[in-house]
Amino acid sequence: MSQQITAPPQGMDHSTPEGDALEFDGQVGAALHRHRRGLGLTATQLARRVGITQRQMARVELGLEPLTLRLAISLGAALGMPPGWYLGLDSAALPEAIGINLQEAHDGWAQALALRIAAAATPPVQH
Repeated sequence: MSQQITAPPQGMDHSTPEGDALEFDGQVGAALHRHRRGLGLTATQLARRVGITQRQMARVELGLEPLTLRLAISLGAALGMPPGWYLGLDSAALPEAIGINLQEAHDGWAQALALRIAAAATPPVQH
């Protein structure tokens, strides 16, 4: 069964960073709740998978508990959601979205690897 993963909805403009954070937590919590239920998991089951209490899980889903990076990564892994989901990004588009050119990164990596292989294959000079 294929499960559609939908990003948290974009919300209203708030005048304070605290208001934005609360709105983000609430939207993400609601989206996590929908996704968890869509997978047929209880809050207790998911909480156990990520090492938190059921109460904490309920508070996260209600937007009452701030979502830490560690918890976000754990929840994403437990629910099969890519990291870019939290930002509403397609994981394939994530590198370009944050300014990384994949071809340049690959070329640089390949060149560095070739230099290391060549250095390892060259016998040391005896003095």
